[in-house]
Amino acid sequence: MYISQVILTVHDSYEQHQAIWSLFAHVPDRRRDHLFRVEESDSKVCKVLLQSSTKPIRSAEASVLATRKFSPTVLEGGYYKFKILAYPTKRCSDTKKIIEIKGADETVQWLQRKLAGANVNVTSLDTVMVRNKQSHNSRFICFEGILQVVSAEAIERVLVMGVGRKKHAGAGLLSLARTQ
Repeated sequence: MYISQVILTVHDSYEQHQAIWSLFAHVPDRRRDHLFRVEESDSKVCKVLLQSSTKPIRSAEASVLATRKFSPTVLEGGYYKFKILAYPTKRCSDTKKIIEIKGADETVQWLQRKLAGANVNVTSLDTVMVRNKQSHNSRFICFEGILQVVSAEAIERVLVMGVGRKKHAGAGLLSLARTQ
């Protein structure tokens, strides 16, 4: 896998999605094998953290600042700081519609279900509005905290596959940093 810092000049989530895809124009089967998260944004550019199984190649729409290979390995029983931008949702049992989860307690419970391979302690929750002129704006939640790995296999799967919906719009990338 690769982890990259990327600069985009677009702020709309759909245009960001298109710009990220442009980094993989050389991939023949064009399957999505990447996750990304906007880390910083100002009026001119967005700095993006990109995780992919294919090495990104600079395009007209996106500049790759740095790329390095990495192999995500987590230790059972290990403690990690984590960060994830997610779009917490659930399916309504009667109507089968997808609805956004809004309460702080409910969103933390949602994250704990999604990270079932770890004991999760959320220390920070922040709401982030993600613009999309194609449809409507979305309310993502940035979770930060500490987790203890219970099942390394389950957490490694989450690292590769991501969490929740709207991965195409920059949600779902789980970042871990080992603590002492």
